[in-house]
Amino acid sequence: MKTVNLSNKAWLTLVRLAVATIWAYAGIFEKLLNPGFLNPASTSYVGITVQYLAEGSPIRGFLYAVVFPHVLLVGELVMVGEVSFAILTFLGLANRLSGTVAFYTNLIYFLSAYWTGTEEYGINLLLMIFDAFLVINGPGPLSLDWLISRRSRIMNMSLLWFSIGTILYLSVILFLLFY
Repeated sequence: MKTVNLSNKAWLTLVRLAVATIWAYAGIFEKLLNPGFLNPASTSYVGITVQYLAEGSPIRGFLYAVVFPHVLLVGELVMVGEVSFAILTFLGLANRLSGTVAFYTNLIYFLSAYWTGTEEYGINLLLMIFDAFLVINGPGPLSLDWLISRRSRIMNMSLLWFSIGTILYLSVILFLLFY
């Protein structure tokens, strides 16, 4: 196990907490507590957002084939995913798995929304970088993964968790595509 000095501990923890708060804000305040997010009669309905984003997106065909036919289900998956990313990232639990799925989620957001302006471009690109950083380096010693890894090295197997996260994400997309 590599040694981590106090500066690295602080850096990993700060990155992790920053990423967790961004996911918490997006998942809880912008979606879970927003009564219009899953309401087709609302101007904040997820379907309206997806329709707007598809207009200039290079993955327009993907959005029409995978997201539009199941927009409510996708909205629920996004909400649950973002809240889960927040909790798991905050705790440093299953960090590599959740970070991989979060990375792909940000990649889809980035490709869907980057054309709308620097805010969407910047936050999604930044989160992809931080997600990748946490997947590669782990959540650090101030985390539940670190405590678990003291008994079992499985939490430190980056490639394993990256592979499982990739398969999980692709499985959801394939399910939506063929459902």
